[in-house]
Amino acid sequence: MDFQQYYLELFEMLNATCKKIASGKYDDTDADRLFELAKHPRYPAFLSELAESFGMMLVKVEAREFRMQQIIEDLEAAKARLEKCAPTGDQDT
Repeated sequence: MDFQQYYLELFEMLNATCKKIASGKYDDTDADRLFELAKHPRYPAFLSELAESFGMMLVKVEAREFRMQQIIEDLEAAKARLEKCAPTGDQDT
């Protein structure tokens, strides 16, 4: 087995996957590939540790995005409630 070529291919796969994730243009297959590369006994430790680190970053970013979307929805609902309660300004006072 040509270990040099094997490692290069693994790093190229990790690099391509991380680039897609960093650009925000990734899908579940890319995330699955990243977590596959994080399997310690199956892949070299230095590669799997890198993949695991990038995977944790991905999870944290997705969690933040999910929370941010929840906050936006809460704010929009609060705005709608306030608009219902607020005077329209069309009345002469």
